[in-house]
Amino acid sequence: SLNTALVEARELKRSLRTVGVVALDETRSAHVHAKVRGFIERVAVDFVGRKVKAGEVLCSLYSQEVFAAELEFVALLERAAGGPMPAGEFGAAERRAQEQLLGAARRRLSLWDVPKAEIARLEATRQPQRTFALTAPRAGVIVAKQAVEGMFVEPSLELYTISDLSRVWVLADMYERDVPYVRPGVHAHLNVEGREGALHAPVAFVPPTVDEVTRTMKIRFELDNTGGSLRPGAFVSVTMDLTLGEGLSVPESAVIRTGTRAIVFVVQHDRAEPREVTLGPLIGDRYRVDAGLSAGDQVATGAQFLLDSESRLQASSAPKGGHVH
Repeated sequence: SLNTALVEARELKRSLRTVGVVALDETRSAHVHAKVRGFIERVAVDFVGRKVKAGEVLCSLYSQEVFAAELEFVALLERAAGGPMPAGEFGAAERRAQEQLLGAARRRLSLWDVPKAEIARLEATRQPQRTFALTAPRAGVIVAKQAVEGMFVEPSLELYTISDLSRVWVLADMYERDVPYVRPGVHAHLNVEGREGALHAPVAFVPPTVDEVTRTMKIRFELDNTGGSLRPGAFVSVTMDLTLGEGLSVPESAVIRTGTRAIVFVVQHDRAEPREVTLGPLIGDRYRVDAGLSAGDQVATGAQFLLDSESRLQASSAPKGGHVH
């Protein structure tokens, strides 16, 4: 007497649990660098966590290059205002040349991130300043800071990182075997460490590459954080139900693993015949069957070791294979 299970088609789903971390939204973040070499003479925004507005002064820099460019700009302004231009074609050419030089001087200062207000002040007062202000390119929160008064800076040094934390990402690890079943729009339950209650969010992005070291990819969720309860760096537990499509399945207890092969015993009338099958992933306590069985087959479950042993004895003595009574 054998216990049997019916091979049948069903909607296959499995629950996936993984971990992730709250991260900055890269599309709402800015990295602040000085575009010239110089020294920080004053730090206006002096701690991580401070909120800033777009255009707010972060620190003041002294740069020999910028100061020299301001002196040159003032000299060009004074030359242009120095006296009447000659009449005729020569005078027109001189005016055009002066306008081009002034335009080039303005652009150079602008490309070095000298604020427009400072350039306008120079034009109005003709008074160069020793320092110029480095301003915030966007509104947000200071999440990283290296600027220190008296520090020598160059373009490669990141002075501040500013991010809008009203929206954040959750980056969750996903192994290669699960990648075919995860796609944008699949919903998940997110439990953030230090926050009560689960959040529900769809997968927003699945990257096209796998990390060669960890063999995982970082899938992304995008979450509203208007209240500020989600803090970058916080640990996140992620649970999602993956739909694997419709297919045949057999109980895990019906399968014998023999090296690289998988064997089940198909019960027909008074005998159980071993049959090699191709299996998909284990879904709960059942394997998906990709090949080797048909809907309606009956497979033996339990006592598989005895069945397997007897089958091998029968197979070794029968000319065309064997069967188990």
